[in-house]
Amino acid sequence: MEKMRPGYWNRLKVEWYRRGLEYSDFSKKVLSVILPRTKGLKTFLDVGCGCGTLAIPLAKKTKNITALDPSPRMIDALREDAKRLGLKNIKTINAAWGETKPRPHDVIICANVPELLKGSVEFLNDADRLAKKFVFLVSGADPSADKFYYRELFPLIFKKPFEERSDYLKTYTNLHSIGIFANVEIIEYDFDQPLNDMAEAILFWKEYMGIVTEEHDKALEDFLKKKLVRTKSGLLAKFRKKSAVMWWGKQ
Repeated sequence: MEKMRPGYWNRLKVEWYRRGLEYSDFSKKVLSVILPRTKGLKTFLDVGCGCGTLAIPLAKKTKNITALDPSPRMIDALREDAKRLGLKNIKTINAAWGETKPRPHDVIICANVPELLKGSVEFLNDADRLAKKFVFLVSGADPSADKFYYRELFPLIFKKPFEERSDYLKTYTNLHSIGIFANVEIIEYDFDQPLNDMAEAILFWKEYMGIVTEEHDKALEDFLKKKLVRTKSGLLAKFRKKSAVMWWGKQ
């Protein structure tokens, strides 16, 4: 099971992620599945909301959003953006699932939280119990999918292959085991990463790959020069991804 280590979302990663959202249509694609099925519903719980990837655009379309996340930096970023946009219908909770007891909501959403979606069935049972009308889960589709060019970089830097990761089928199998036969819609979306210059690009990859020394800087720079697209404002790493939106309704 993929698991984020404590402190994973530091200041740098949160800022990079927020900037990446400006170049992504992930939210639009996910909401194209959620919104047509939830017209008229008033309360949404976004579990593992991050900096508001879905909570912010949902708040523009619906009445009441509860946004739950264990990362203080992510919650702070969400609050800042909600205030800047004048959104007053988002209640934030800075806690991990299990540390708080949220009330039932019309709709439960959980997107890209592997420790909940691919672990035990406890969270899946809880989400089904708390949802009055619908549950929507989002997880990556395609275990062989690349991440930040790791399939080329791991052999280059670490002299080992980048291992395949479990995808939505792990979650779907767990749902099946507890008698939930979810609908599945596969979405494709862009999630490009803007960077100011090559120095920031090298820092980005070192941070995500856990490199703390400078011994690989030259190899990273040579590699990234061939991959990154130059723009008017700096550099752009282009990524195309697939995810599965799994959902079911309650009687």
